[in-house]
Amino acid sequence: MTALLLLAVLLLVLINGFFVAAEFALVRASPPRLHEAAEEGLRGAARAETQQKDLSRYLSACQFGITLASLGIGFLGEPAVATLFEPLFGGPLSHGAAVGISIAIAYVLVTAVHVIAGEQVPKIFAIVRAETVARSVSRPLGLFELAMRPFIGALDGAANGLLRVVRIDPADVHDAANAEDVKLLITQATVGGKLDAGEAGMLRGVFHLHEQEARQVMTPLPAVITVDVSDDVETALRACVSSGHTRLVVVEDENADHVRGTVHANSLARRYMADGPGASIEPLVKPALIIPETKPLDDLLADLQHERLSLAVVVDEYGRTAGIVTVEDIVEEVVGEIDDETDPAGGAVRRLAEGDWYVRGHVAATDLIDHGINIPVETESYNSVGGLVFDALGRLPKRGDTVKVEGYSIRVESVRENRVEAVRIRPRPGTGAAPTD
Repeated sequence: MTALLLLAVLLLVLINGFFVAAEFALVRASPPRLHEAAEEGLRGAARAETQQKDLSRYLSACQFGITLASLGIGFLGEPAVATLFEPLFGGPLSHGAAVGISIAIAYVLVTAVHVIAGEQVPKIFAIVRAETVARSVSRPLGLFELAMRPFIGALDGAANGLLRVVRIDPADVHDAANAEDVKLLITQATVGGKLDAGEAGMLRGVFHLHEQEARQVMTPLPAVITVDVSDDVETALRACVSSGHTRLVVVEDENADHVRGTVHANSLARRYMADGPGASIEPLVKPALIIPETKPLDDLLADLQHERLSLAVVVDEYGRTAGIVTVEDIVEEVVGEIDDETDPAGGAVRRLAEGDWYVRGHVAATDLIDHGINIPVETESYNSVGGLVFDALGRLPKRGDTVKVEGYSIRVESVRENRVEAVRIRPRPGTGAAPTD
C-alpha cells in the first residue's frame, strides 16, 4: 500500500511539473516565434499561439492543475513517507515522539522533492526552451482546460472580479512589453554578452528620440546657409559649393523668418545647364516642413518620412525661425556622429594635441557628455555650447572670455555677430575632471 502511495506522489509531482512548465512557457514564449512556427506547420505551434492569445484562461487552468497536484502531494506524500520512517524511531522513543519525528522528516523530504522536481526544474526548463515547451504541452493543456472549463471559468471570473475591485483591468495581461521592459532586456543582453556596447547604444538611442526635442539637435539659425528667392542659380550654387550642403533654405526679402522652402543642388545644376547662370531659383523651391522647436524627434522623423523630406525648419514659440533639423541630425542621435567628405576635418568637436577640446558653438550642450566632457547642463536655459557660455557670462561674449564650470575652463576662441562660434574646453588642474576618448 505504501509503495502505491509513493508512486501516486511521484505521479502528482510530475503532473505539478507539467503545469508549472506550461505556465512559464506560455508567459515566456515569443509571440513572433510561435507565429513563425505555426506558419511553418510545426506540431502544436498554432494551438500554443491560440492559447497564448487567451492567456488569462490558460494561466487559470495551469494554476488550477498546480493547486490540485500540490494538495494531492501534501495529502498522500507526508503520511506515506512518514510510515517508512516511523519504525526507525519506535524503539528508543515513545509512539508519539516517533510519529512526530517521522512526520517532520517526511514533510522536509516531500517538500524538497516537490520544490526541486515539481517546481524549479520544470520552471527553468520552460524558461530556457519556452517555445518548444509551449508547443509540446499545448494539446494536453487544451484537453485539461476543456474538461475543467466550468471550474476554471468560475475561478477566472472570480479572479477578474477581484482585479476590477482594485482597479486593474484583466485585459492588461495581454499588453505588449513597454519601453522600460525593452530597455531592461537591452541591458540584460549587453551584460550577458548577447549585444555589444555599440549595438546596445543604438537601441537605447531609438528610445531616447522621444525624450529629445527638435531644439536640442537643430542647427541654429546663425549657422544655417540661406539664399533669397530672388537670387539666381549661380549665386545659389556658389553657396552650395562653399558650404558643402546639397540643400539650402530659401527665404524671402532676406528675412529668415519668411521661409519659402528649400532648394536642392541637383535642381540648381540642371537649371544652370539649361537656362544659364542668371536663371531664377524661384521655380525650383520646394515647400519646407515647418515644426515647433518642442517637437519630439521620433515624431519629427515619422513626419519627414511621410512627407519624403530630409529637412525641417524649426520655429520658436513666437513664430520666428530658430534653425533647421535634418534626417542626419536625428539619425546621429541613434548611431553617433556621421562625418562625410564635406564635413570639416575633425568635426564640430575635436581633441587637440595638448588634451583640450575644440568645440563649435552650435554643438548641443547635451552632446558634450558623449565626448567625456562631464559638464552639467541646464537645458531649460540654453541648448548649445555657445548658450552655455552666454548663460555663464551673463553678457555678450568676447574673444578671450573664460568661464569656469564644474572642473572645466571654457575659453571663447571665436565670436561672430555676438554669437560664440568656437570654444576651447580644458580640465582645470586639481579638480579631477578630465575628458576621455
